[in-house]
Amino acid sequence: MQVRKVVTGHDAKGRAVIARDEEIDGVFIPGLGELAFLWGADEPATYPNPGDNPAAPGPFPPVGGIRFVIATYSPEFDVVAPEPLPGMHVENGDEPGMHRTDSTDFGVVLSGNVVVELDDGVEVLLSPGDVVVQNGTRHRWRVVGGVPATVAAFIIGAHRR
Repeated sequence: MQVRKVVTGHDAKGRAVIARDEEIDGVFIPGLGELAFLWGADEPATYPNPGDNPAAPGPFPPVGGIRFVIATYSPEFDVVAPEPLPGMHVENGDEPGMHRTDSTDFGVVLSGNVVVELDDGVEVLLSPGDVVVQNGTRHRWRVVGGVPATVAAFIIGAHRR
């Protein structure tokens, strides 16, 4: 996958400029699919700034941090992310792919179909144009049909009590 990313920023006089216009290559992650990491910050932004992407290690942000990704999930896997990534919390006895994160995740299905399953067994089919807001809940994803599913997600780090 390749995604064009256009970023605005400010010049030395504080005027709006195109800071970058670039192609971002997706990164293949076994058992998950292909992810294009588009923006990440561990702290709120301050303006004016030159449009630089702050360093943001890890796929999930700390409290107040953000991540913006586009993911393409393959239909060849039974569930997405059967092995947890750093930042995914898994409980003993969880089914493969079931996890939670300390974040609010806003997802938009761009193509294909995915099912989100919650820990009570409820499943919801999401199709292109559908939006899901994950509020730190336990869930897992599954691609439905024989074609990959692409989802854009904006993730905000949150507190868990």
